[in-house]
Amino acid sequence: MNMDAVNRWLALLANFGVLAGVVFLAFELRQNNELLIQESRYNMVQNQKDWSQFLTSDEEIFKLIVVDSEVELTDAEKARRYSILLGNLQTWQWEWEQSRSGLLGTTDVPVEAFRVLWVNFEIEENWPQLKPTFKPEFVRFIENEVAN
Repeated sequence: MNMDAVNRWLALLANFGVLAGVVFLAFELRQNNELLIQESRYNMVQNQKDWSQFLTSDEEIFKLIVVDSEVELTDAEKARRYSILLGNLQTWQWEWEQSRSGLLGTTDVPVEAFRVLWVNFEIEENWPQLKPTFKPEFVRFIENEVAN
């Protein structure tokens, strides 16, 4: 066998090695994307659980969120309520963005749960002050899908 034939065989083997590497890389990227989707789903569920525990673990906080219309809140209580609602809505915006970008896979944001909380927490009262802090697309989503 001459040297030219050996070089061709080595080049052919190297090309197969490169092709196998590309296929392996594509497989790894696909697995990584699925892992990221699962992680985003887990984070969404964990955020919802954390918020639920936060809101119900302290009676004082719970009273700020589930407001009795006959009780007038102090300015400090109104500020705390605003801050809590802002944090909750920021979580919703994150979940909405994850869903829109496909990072939740086929999982959609829990719009019906958002509606229940919107009503129960009477978020609409604070919405005019809250909405300028959010992305316009998210504001449209809230107003079209949740608030009505």
